[in-house]
Amino acid sequence: MLWGRRIVLALLALGPGEATSGHDGPVLRCRLSEARPVIDGILDEACWAGADVATGFMLLERRGRATQQTECRVTYDAENLYVSFVCLETDPSSILTRCTERDGEVWNDDCVEIFLDTRHDHRTYFHLIANRIATRFDEVGPYYPRPQSWDGDWLCATSAATAGWTIEFAIPFRALGLTMPRPGTLWGFNAHRQQHLLVERSSWSPALHGFHEPRNFGHLLFVPQL
Repeated sequence: MLWGRRIVLALLALGPGEATSGHDGPVLRCRLSEARPVIDGILDEACWAGADVATGFMLLERRGRATQQTECRVTYDAENLYVSFVCLETDPSSILTRCTERDGEVWNDDCVEIFLDTRHDHRTYFHLIANRIATRFDEVGPYYPRPQSWDGDWLCATSAATAGWTIEFAIPFRALGLTMPRPGTLWGFNAHRQQHLLVERSSWSPALHGFHEPRNFGHLLFVPQL
């Protein structure tokens, strides 16, 4: 137990995006929010302004940084984990949005993906996808032999921006079978984006062969409001 407490204290001291020892990967601090954000795709609340930013998204197979960059932010309250993305896009008119069916092939559109390894076992995870028009897909991993359908009770909303698009997620802890995490709780976490005009598949914590690589996830660290 003492060893575990030392690890958490070391993580609390890290800056956003810094690597850990033991299981390498960037760390994103998830700060407790005083007020619940409105899920409308517009990131104008104070909780987003004060959130740490996960950026510098890398192309699949670690082929360098994506030219179409992404910013991901996280926060939480007693009931929900909130995740937002700013998807920068040099040609917003090219954004592909064909899928309108829940649990359809959303990954064939311009979209973002969230992976949550709530057990921090580097094997199991919840997987959420949404496109520019907030069409949702979700499942539970591991990927092999095959993921299981989930149909979780989570919300998302999107908004157009002059330089791309934005999206907000509200993911209830009860939908994950959990209660509010205590400060110091650590999850595996990764954020991904698919940009189809330039065929850029990128992620916050670099992936090798595909997005379903829980051993290559980064870390989400729940902290009190700072």
